[in-house]
Amino acid sequence: MKHILLTFDLEEFDLPLEFGQSISQKQMFEIPKQGLDNLLSLLDKYCISATFFTTATFAKKYPLLLKQISEKHEIACHGYEHSDSYSKDISKLKFAKNEIEKIIKKEITGFRAPRFEIKNIYLLSGLGFLYDSSIHPTFIPGRYMNLFKKRKAHKINNITEVPLSVLPILRLPIFWLAFKNLPLAYSKIFTQINFLSDNYTLLVFHPWEFADLSAINIPNYIKKKHGQELLDMLEKYIRFCKSRNYLFNTIEDFLSQ
Repeated sequence: MKHILLTFDLEEFDLPLEFGQSISQKQMFEIPKQGLDNLLSLLDKYCISATFFTTATFAKKYPLLLKQISEKHEIACHGYEHSDSYSKDISKLKFAKNEIEKIIKKEITGFRAPRFEIKNIYLLSGLGFLYDSSIHPTFIPGRYMNLFKKRKAHKINNITEVPLSVLPILRLPIFWLAFKNLPLAYSKIFTQINFLSDNYTLLVFHPWEFADLSAINIPNYIKKKHGQELLDMLEKYIRFCKSRNYLFNTIEDFLSQ
């Protein structure tokens, strides 16, 4: 069986701050909330379960919504605040995990670091995590160089690492920036090639991408294809995968199989 693992980093929209642009606290939460509402309707339409890596800050802002999401989807941890870095100290994750678990009344088993910034992944098991999805085994200029990281799910001590999908040898990615800056045909072909050697294709998006970003001053390569246009593109990709009988699944359920 071929599995499509749709994952979404559900976080406060602090991205404009990285480019020296101001954004209000209200906008930082309302924009991803708007995109999330659009996204959930699409997932419901096709009866798809996905994994939402959620910051504790966002979960505490919309606790009832997070509880509702957890009834159909997997809630995993994305740190306490999206501005946090876990490249040195991960102790704050204990509080983040506890806060989210109190809201959804379920145990959280997965983690993804904001901006994929994490070291000593094996330490996550001491906080009660079973898997991590913080490795993107490709090269993104100015961010990370992971060309020699393992590209398939593997163990790091007691933690199962589930990397984002990249193609063999060339290490071409299919993550959110590639999805919105390249034709849909790229994502379709990537998925088919990836399944020649792997049994899962893992994609990552952000709910804020599915909101109206026309008034937000961020680079075009990030802003390109947002809101309804991106939602339509994702729906076409979902239809493509459904037509080939690929199974949509959460990371947690995929690993349990």
